[in-house]
Amino acid sequence: MLDVRMLCLATLMGHEASGYDIKKELERGVSSGMIDASFGSIYPALARLADEGLITARAESGRGRGDKKIYAMTPEGRAYFLRTLAGPMPDEKYRSPFLFAMLFAADLPRDQVVRMIDAQIAVWEARLALADQTLPRDEAATGPRFVNGIAQTMLRAGLDFLRRHRAGLEAAAEASPQPASPAPQGARAREMTS
Repeated sequence: MLDVRMLCLATLMGHEASGYDIKKELERGVSSGMIDASFGSIYPALARLADEGLITARAESGRGRGDKKIYAMTPEGRAYFLRTLAGPMPDEKYRSPFLFAMLFAADLPRDQVVRMIDAQIAVWEARLALADQTLPRDEAATGPRFVNGIAQTMLRAGLDFLRRHRAGLEAAAEASPQPASPAPQGARAREMTS
């Protein structure tokens, strides 16, 4: 359900936008961080949505840069978007390269673990600052304010947990890990047959 097509439709719910505008909204807006969307995925998604009649595209002359396409949601697109949102929700998935790496913190060099923790703290602090900057000030924006509040709460909790427990990860990491050396082929074959 949460794919580039749905994020494009979400961006077009309230206004028209170019592909560039959609990309910037996905990077900085209320849905930032929900899914990675490159121009290479946004433009094909917009083309498919237009082919399906869920959005329209019109050319608008740019200032010295040629025409650009402006996209707008159709009534059919709005109905599709809301129907999809109201449908059954798939299980949430959380992807974090940092958390995956920390599964193996005890096998990584300590200085690398320290750098990874410091980098993750910086990332989460930057996201928290962005969430604060993009907090809708309009009290009528109930949904965006709720999502922004959840995001801020999760980031603050993650930062607090990481700061309180980083010493344990750092202590568990190898001071200077020894690379694992594979057993010689002959020895491995003898082990398997005995």
